[in-house]
Amino acid sequence: MIEIRLATKNDTKKNITKVADMMYSAGPEIYDFIYKTDDTTPVEFIEYEFKSGIGFCGYKNVTLALKDDTIVGTGCFYDGHAYKKLLFGTLYNMFKFYGLFKIWKVLERSGHAGQVMEEPLKKELYLSNFGVSPEVRGTGLGSKMLENKIEFSRNSGYLIFSLDVADTNPRAEALYTRHGLAVVKTKTFKGKREGIAVPDSKKMELVLT
Repeated sequence: MIEIRLATKNDTKKNITKVADMMYSAGPEIYDFIYKTDDTTPVEFIEYEFKSGIGFCGYKNVTLALKDDTIVGTGCFYDGHAYKKLLFGTLYNMFKFYGLFKIWKVLERSGHAGQVMEEPLKKELYLSNFGVSPEVRGTGLGSKMLENKIEFSRNSGYLIFSLDVADTNPRAEALYTRHGLAVVKTKTFKGKREGIAVPDSKKMELVLT
């Protein structure tokens, strides 16, 4: 049986490395570009933020899919009303996690994120960090999560449901297309970091009626 619900504080006491791995899998290149340092991994930062409850990956902003009480899917959904609060929450977590000496390079790299992600409109529900556990990929779980949130969007009065997908991920793009989303723009990532190539992305939208 599949259950789709918002994460709670109790979820931070479970296997949060698995949760963080799923969110990381949604965009490993951009996560590595921004958050990877000589002694910390992006997954460790995501774990920290998930436990904090604030920021884009804080548990209060995460939707989980569970199969037989095991977490097998993640997604972060937010609109233009919540964007700035989430942004400030993530900035706070960055300072706490990296400290005053390491934070500046991370902040500099994070400035490039706007090239492939942008602030949603007030009536736009945006999906990020959409990840599915490897053992349930291909079983329709991703479709169930999308259908659940698209229905929520319609019932909540949103005008647009949107997301960004890497140009190098045609399988995910095909999934989103089957659920009615269409590419509205392509965005080029111009940031440079040795050994890390961040792909361009496509903004996809579903106009809700």
